[in-house]
Amino acid sequence: MYRGIICMLVILCVFFTGCGVIKQKKSPEEIGKRLLKLETYTCDVTMQVTNNRSTMEYKLKHFYKKPDKYRIEVLTPEELRGQVTIYNGNSSYIYHPGINQYLITENFSDSVEYNSFAGSFIEHIRKTDDIKISYEKFNENECIVIEFEIPESSRYIHIEKLWIDVSEIVPLKAEIYGSDGKTYIEIYYNNFVSNPKLEDGIFEIIK
Repeated sequence: MYRGIICMLVILCVFFTGCGVIKQKKSPEEIGKRLLKLETYTCDVTMQVTNNRSTMEYKLKHFYKKPDKYRIEVLTPEELRGQVTIYNGNSSYIYHPGINQYLITENFSDSVEYNSFAGSFIEHIRKTDDIKISYEKFNENECIVIEFEIPESSRYIHIEKLWIDVSEIVPLKAEIYGSDGKTYIEIYYNNFVSNPKLEDGIFEIIK
């Protein structure tokens, strides 16, 4: 199911290497293997969400375990600090320390929070045949850029674009565009740790 992705990445890497654009530290084969071996990750996230009136910025901590376990911890803004969102493959919950209880939520897979995860990009790519791949630099990092339409997209979550560092094979940035072409969500990934040991318990509700 991921073979198409790997083939396109390999072709792109070979093309740019042949043109002298990318001085690769890792081979195309290693890029494919690293992507397939991403079983878990943690990272710090800065997410900017724009609506018709303003832009809100959030500082978050992401935890992901393949294929469908997600945990989000809010660091800022202060009024949301300590809020935790958990999706364990079956149900999603939000906990806020102000009320000291978990609330069941619905349609997590359609939410901004879900679409901010690098893990969700892999799931979306599996479901689409129309993928655009290009090469760009981001903060002096050489990146492969993957762009595609989100399955079951909405007015504000329609197209996703992900920048992957070709040297470290980690996501650096993502943007989500609405059906009008405007950027509504910007996501920046920092301190990305691939395949740390994550216990299932952090994706479960403690009652």
